[in-house]
Amino acid sequence: MTRRRPSSAAAWEWDEGNEGELASHKITPIEVYEVWMEGPLWIPNKRRRSGDWKMLGRTGSGRRLAVVVRFDEDRAVLRAITGWDATPGELSRYFKGDDPRA
Repeated sequence: MTRRRPSSAAAWEWDEGNEGELASHKITPIEVYEVWMEGPLWIPNKRRRSGDWKMLGRTGSGRRLAVVVRFDEDRAVLRAITGWDATPGELSRYFKGDDPRA
């Protein structure tokens, strides 16, 4: 059986828990949607604590984010676990050609 990838997800799951965690990093659900809608880069999460994928991309305003998500293949639903502004290492590895100061 072929595993589905998170890019095939159809919806997001939100509640006070994950919205609050993102808010503590000054990230809104709208920004997460923007990254998702722009066709992010999906990286398997090596740490695999709570989330199994890392979504990397830009918001509509150009903010570069890394968001750890859990992907429920059966329901085709994503759940944001945590996120942060992309680190210098993530910028150099995954945002090639971008100006890291932008």
